[in-house]
Amino acid sequence: MKNEYDITVIGAGLSSLMFLSKMLKNKPNLSVLILEQKKMIDHSQSFCVWEGPGLIDIEKEFKLKSKHRWNEILIEGNGKKIKKDIHPYRYVYHDGYTTLKLLSSQIKSKMKILYSAKVKKVTELDKNIQVSTSKGNFISEYLIDSRPKVEKDEVKSEYIQQAFIGSEIEVTSNYFNKFEATIMSFSKNKSETEFIYQLPFSKKRALIETTLFSNNPNLKKLQTKHAKNLKKYGSYKILRKEKGIIPMALIEAQRSKRIIKIGTGAGMVRASSGYSMRKIANWITECKEKTLTKNNLLSFSYSPNPLLDFFDKIFLRVIKDHPNKSPDLFINLFRKSNHKSFIKFLSDKPSWLDIINIIMSMPKCLMFKGLFKKK
Repeated sequence: MKNEYDITVIGAGLSSLMFLSKMLKNKPNLSVLILEQKKMIDHSQSFCVWEGPGLIDIEKEFKLKSKHRWNEILIEGNGKKIKKDIHPYRYVYHDGYTTLKLLSSQIKSKMKILYSAKVKKVTELDKNIQVSTSKGNFISEYLIDSRPKVEKDEVKSEYIQQAFIGSEIEVTSNYFNKFEATIMSFSKNKSETEFIYQLPFSKKRALIETTLFSNNPNLKKLQTKHAKNLKKYGSYKILRKEKGIIPMALIEAQRSKRIIKIGTGAGMVRASSGYSMRKIANWITECKEKTLTKNNLLSFSYSPNPLLDFFDKIFLRVIKDHPNKSPDLFINLFRKSNHKSFIKFLSDKPSWLDIINIIMSMPKCLMFKGLFKKK
């Protein structure tokens, strides 16, 4: 195979494939190479988004197909249970394997994906980029880098990690309410924010995740907690597993003449929630009017929303310093806020009225502590 391209892309993940599915649509002559360290698209991922009025229809815009959707949402903890019917909004689940496969199929005739290609070194020269991998060396004029690695000086807030271990299970009896998604069921934990995430696909099948917001999560201990949590469902069969650690922080990627960062390393994960699919879709839609060439790649660099970053910075300080207060923070926000404002705020598309509604719904004393604490 050839080793020179117009653009090299590191990583065949969600941000890369969503971006290329739009930007390569009318550029058949642009040569693109994707380097992916995994052997193939795996089954251990899932992506969730809020959908509804005022938000980009991701399924339609990117020609995807969701696996399930819910109009009823539940948050519970500390003896409180808050359930809301969020119609005409909905919480939507995308299976990772199906999503990445569909995106790959849209662009496979316009670029080359090289699997099992582990990147060893990236060298930026005056006129090109050289990428050394386990599959050989490649040269391009520009590089799109979706690796999640974040440098210390790129972090502009408290740095918390969201660790999760999930199992899609099938039980023997009709246990689940398939119309209701539990996005947070808090467990007692004084030093970390801990909760169960339950997405039912039918009366007998659901994705169950045990999640931590922690400064230094221990996946081994989390696995033990997850196994204990699964016991409450009685007899079950595990159909699929997933696990991971997502940074929850404001990240400002370093600029370069020939490299654009996207995905986690560019701050495309919402700092206060760990969600990324909506942020990626918003960014790409804002870029849609541009035409990608090999000379204008850097104009697609991601720029965050300063106002939402301000709120997220306060939020991160609070859940880092007061993890025992996190359940009350989330429950009160969900209970007091208008669900439209709540969803649009989490989806990076709030109006000023939505922002005012969110501010009025937050516990004031706790948020002031986060506001005035020096980093």
